[in-house]
Amino acid sequence: MYDIIGDVHGCAEELDALLIRLGYIWDSDTGIFAHPGGRKAVFVGDLCDRGPDSAAVISLVYSMHQEGQALLVLGNHDDKLYRALKGNKVSIGLALLQTIEQLRSMGNTHVGRVMNWLASLPWKLKLDEDKLLIAHAGLSERLQDRDDDAARSHALYGDTDGTKDANGYPTRRDWASSYVGSRIVVHGHIVVDEVVVNNNVWNIDTGCCFGGMPLFISSPPQR
Repeated sequence: MYDIIGDVHGCAEELDALLIRLGYIWDSDTGIFAHPGGRKAVFVGDLCDRGPDSAAVISLVYSMHQEGQALLVLGNHDDKLYRALKGNKVSIGLALLQTIEQLRSMGNTHVGRVMNWLASLPWKLKLDEDKLLIAHAGLSERLQDRDDDAARSHALYGDTDGTKDANGYPTRRDWASSYVGSRIVVHGHIVVDEVVVNNNVWNIDTGCCFGGMPLFISSPPQR
């Protein structure tokens, strides 16, 4: 069984509190949380930026993933962090700059380890005997079995139409309203006040970095 956790965005204290509430136990020897019942935490991406301690969140989830206690998909903020660390030309705002500085303060070896890890992460996961799909911004049924650039872009950024809204963010199509796929899709990326279920699509990004808690749902979701 899985506990699917929404966008954490550097909120380390809130993540610790959530894992404890879910019954995960801290092991000081390994430096990770593990569930005595064998449950795994599944993160929908965007571990970093905005919150106060992205480095701590990344280190914890990295260690849990390495020890087989967590699964995750890449979020757009995680992908941008990787590209920035790699030296690609990206726009580095204050939130990303803070994340980079926190990581670099932990030494070049740690930065290299994080880069290799981010490069290895999938942008979609199929779980629960292929009945459940995790992607950071979701994935429409026509793209779920594809591994091309269009599917990856949808999974990281959503179904954008090439324009921007009044706040400068990409305008997204409401693909979930017409979703007819048999798989349940769980995603984050778009901040909502509470879980939004639209057909078989679940949005669980409840704005942890804006004062909420990182939300979770147990898998498989029940309609």
